[in-house]
Amino acid sequence: MIRLAGVGHVYSQGTPWARRGLEAVDLSIGRGDGLLVAGANGSGKTTLAWILAGMLVPTEGVAELDGEPLHQAGPRAALAFQHARLQLFRPTVGQDVAFGTPMGDPEVDDALRTVGLDPVEVRDRRIDALSGGQQRRVALAGLIARRPELLVLDEPFSGLDAEGRATLVEVLGRLRTSGLSVVVVSHDYEDADRFADRVVVLESGRMVFDEPTAEALHDGRLFAALEEAG
Repeated sequence: MIRLAGVGHVYSQGTPWARRGLEAVDLSIGRGDGLLVAGANGSGKTTLAWILAGMLVPTEGVAELDGEPLHQAGPRAALAFQHARLQLFRPTVGQDVAFGTPMGDPEVDDALRTVGLDPVEVRDRRIDALSGGQQRRVALAGLIARRPELLVLDEPFSGLDAEGRATLVEVLGRLRTSGLSVVVVSHDYEDADRFADRVVVLESGRMVFDEPTAEALHDGRLFAALEEAG
């Protein structure tokens, strides 16, 4: 479904300020797959996330969804920002989930249930009255309601308490069973085998590790790869 071949990206290409963010990445992601992208700060994780979400056109290589350039895929690919508040534009939960669409309450309620929120309790609540974890799930509901085929999440566990984190892990696993492909970009790989079947590690813009998550966690290869890449 998603294919990256020889993908690289140079920021400010052709100027004295040119900086390489990604180099020679080959990656394929199938329908319903879960992928964890790990690596140190500056390793290229965010650049990869933006390319996968179609928000950044790579300067090198091919990035496609079913043969279509990812940057032309529109709502088929979606990105959940690390700071969810940046994606919440309307005053109440229900208004925000439906923002920019013809959706009514039934569709909004379905999206809220998908992310583990009770529509009766939260639909009319003000966004600013929600916890950080609830805001993150409302932002996810707004994306899911548009029925993307690929969902990319940038540091989704940042700032969450244990309960909020456990809920989000459960939600991500449930989304995959519905056929949605999920890519999580995170420093946090605890319970990664519950939402991702593969993990890749980036170092200086290059992909240096690509293994099944459960095996990589069990035998310590992921920790070794992260330590070496760090």
